[in-house]
Amino acid sequence: MKALSINGMRVALASAVVALLAACTSAPVQTYPDVTWRHLDPIVFAAGPIEKVAAYPAGGDNNLEAYLPFSLGKMAMNWPDDRIQTAGTSDILRYSVTEASITSNALKTTKGFSGVFTDDQSEKVEMKVSAKLEVLDPNGTQKGEVAATAVRTRTLAESMSVAEREKAVYDETATLLMDLDRELERQINANFGRFLLR
Repeated sequence: MKALSINGMRVALASAVVALLAACTSAPVQTYPDVTWRHLDPIVFAAGPIEKVAAYPAGGDNNLEAYLPFSLGKMAMNWPDDRIQTAGTSDILRYSVTEASITSNALKTTKGFSGVFTDDQSEKVEMKVSAKLEVLDPNGTQKGEVAATAVRTRTLAESMSVAEREKAVYDETATLLMDLDRELERQINANFGRFLLR
């Protein structure tokens, strides 16, 4: 029996990859629950209504947001619904998400024959979310502001399936949003004491 040439191996591998991609595209899309903070104690403000502003720009060419079955930006916008309660004074709270991005960059992997037997980290995913909370008087004049940013990175192995990659990015996104919550709460306690009811 004639040994398979390098070119023959490449053709066989390419065929296997095409079959795998076809199987992935026909698989049902996994759904993921929104990250919530309902299990945490609310932060109670002596203020009136809460305005929410989605101020984050659309991502660039390497932004994964459009391809994932969940949205970092939309989940970050839900934060005040779970964490803030108001006592109904004339002051206004304005919560803005100013950045929400999940970007992907390819990493160098082993080429040639050795690459067939090497499971490299092939992709680096970077996640960043920023938000600010303002206290405004009834005329819209700012009385105070706090801001928070959370950043995380995760590398993905080239052997991971599409579903495994999505799950890994979702898990990291959930951790990122918890980081944002902790930093916002820290900033609020440090700088907004005069507006809080405890």
